[in-house]
Amino acid sequence: MPETPTTYSFTNVSKVYRHYAAPRDRLVEVLTGRPRHVEVRALDDVSGGVAKGSVLGVIGENGSGKSTLFKILAGTTAATSGSVSLPGRVASILELGTAFHPEDTGRRNAILQAALSGLSREEVAAALPEIEAFAELGDFFDRPVKTYSSGMQMRLAFSVATAVLPDVILLDEALAVGDGRFQKKCVDRIFELKASGKTIFFCSHAMYYVSTLCDRALWLNAGRVEAAGDAQSVVLEYEKFLARKDRLVAPHGAEAAVVAGTHGRFRDVVVTDADGTPKDEFRPGEPWGVELEFTADDPARPLQIHLAVSTRDNVVCFSADSRLDGSGPFAGQSAYRVRIGVDALPLGKGEFVVYAYLADEKSLALFDARSDRTFHVESDTWRSGLMSLPATWTSIPARGDGPG
Repeated sequence: MPETPTTYSFTNVSKVYRHYAAPRDRLVEVLTGRPRHVEVRALDDVSGGVAKGSVLGVIGENGSGKSTLFKILAGTTAATSGSVSLPGRVASILELGTAFHPEDTGRRNAILQAALSGLSREEVAAALPEIEAFAELGDFFDRPVKTYSSGMQMRLAFSVATAVLPDVILLDEALAVGDGRFQKKCVDRIFELKASGKTIFFCSHAMYYVSTLCDRALWLNAGRVEAAGDAQSVVLEYEKFLARKDRLVAPHGAEAAVVAGTHGRFRDVVVTDADGTPKDEFRPGEPWGVELEFTADDPARPLQIHLAVSTRDNVVCFSADSRLDGSGPFAGQSAYRVRIGVDALPLGKGEFVVYAYLADEKSLALFDARSDRTFHVESDTWRSGLMSLPATWTSIPARGDGPG
């Protein structure tokens, strides 16, 4: 008879905190029996689970209840209602460094945490060399934890949590600090643990990690489950939600404040499709364009246009320049309408901002600037990187594999 797969789950979990306006209100409530608190619901009827040997990603905005859920799963916080089923040994990295005693050395803290995880004295002795080697703390392993940086504390915490032979591992933003090389090392360890049949609950704001590491994902929104399913589908839904919020925060029509002169002005900047129809959502590889209307105070004054498409955090993806592209300057009229088109949009999914600049003939003096137009690129599949470019894959003989 085949063995029933083990499922690690939590069912109808709720967590309600009592908020008192002043400390004395607690005493007054006890003495009078009259409520003096306001209930704050951090989690509201949250359920989820994952099969043994799989990774469940938990995503959501700050304050959505992710850390509260992980504390309940770890047993450091009691749920107000609901049940948790995590059979076996559980190791966790929650609030960074909270499990360490700052006056003790990394070695002593590692021994203590391993023992608290349920390892015998012999198992602790066997695991300690691996913990020391993986953490790569050098002499700091025998120095007080209070001398560690946040990255060093993460190294120690991750090393202990993944070396104590757990059945379930809870990782709450465990890859948020540390250098890139050690993050890669942690990711490799997570894959090794998954391959060995360990079950992992993984919380992160980095959607790349969630899409890459996780089999399933759970999206929490204001303490409730907004979506659950395969990781890539849930991540796509969450990113669409964030993009809609960005569009509400920065609506069209809010004109940029950067205006350096009055010799030329933008009348309008419109993102369009191939037919010139205004559009704000595209697919990678679709035709894309921007139509610019601008005026000159003097028809004889030459004008140049610079256009840039950037991410929200000001990473320039691509640009067009009338001077460099040989399309300018514009002169001889008082009003102009120009279309800049791209046959196949080279961007991957995300939210992008259009920056338009109007300058003099040499593109040195700035007359006007606009940065109030955004557009969104959606894709049915998730892949890393800003750009979505066609790639050619060819198998070629490996060096040294030819005839001797």
